[in-house]
Amino acid sequence: MWNTLIFSVIGIIFGLVLGSFYNVLIYRVPKGISLVNPKRSFCPVCNHQLAWKDNIPILSYLILGGKCRYCGSKISPIYPVIEGSTAALFLLAVFLTSNIWNMLALWILFSGGIIVTAIDLQTMMIPDFAVIMTAVGGVLWAIANGQVLLSLISAGIGFGIFLIIHFVSKQGMGFGDVEYIAALALYLVPFSLVWAILIASIAAIIFALPMLITRKANRKTRVPFGPFLALGVSIAIFIPWR
Repeated sequence: MWNTLIFSVIGIIFGLVLGSFYNVLIYRVPKGISLVNPKRSFCPVCNHQLAWKDNIPILSYLILGGKCRYCGSKISPIYPVIEGSTAALFLLAVFLTSNIWNMLALWILFSGGIIVTAIDLQTMMIPDFAVIMTAVGGVLWAIANGQVLLSLISAGIGFGIFLIIHFVSKQGMGFGDVEYIAALALYLVPFSLVWAILIASIAAIIFALPMLITRKANRKTRVPFGPFLALGVSIAIFIPWR
């Protein structure tokens, strides 16, 4: 009980802090802005560097009423959402496994999923660093669960299938999705990979259906598939296969 309580507190704190850092990655990486210059966060409207009291996860947003202290411009609610979601998922991981290595692997999986979701929805691109991060977590998960060979087979199958789709669809599916499924598949065995792709496909259809009905999209419209792959894998790893 005490271990669960301690890890829960650690998960929430780490989730909030890392979620704040992920906001920096999500904003700067797609725009090609250096992560070290400027060192401190800044308002995207007035470019004023923020004080430490403006960077307290979630709390600063609430205290400031969702507005910049210096220019009064509205702060996107995506920032506290990312921070809160990261903390919530880190806490969830504590209750999903009693193995510390599995917990760390899940933290990495969820972190990569959050970053990919935010960036893919905005830019239709999956950053390489998120793919590498996910692959590291997948290897850790495979080792901790004694399924290294099966995980490598899953990664190969996932990469091969999506690579074929990438070429057949004339790059309708981006190569980032091909790389990402290979990294995600390291968390899976081949049986689970089938479930992951099925869940991801159904979720993507549900996401696109309203746009198709309202004719805001058509069959040729590209859909960011990264978020749904992350969702599918996050569910599939807990579907019994033995």
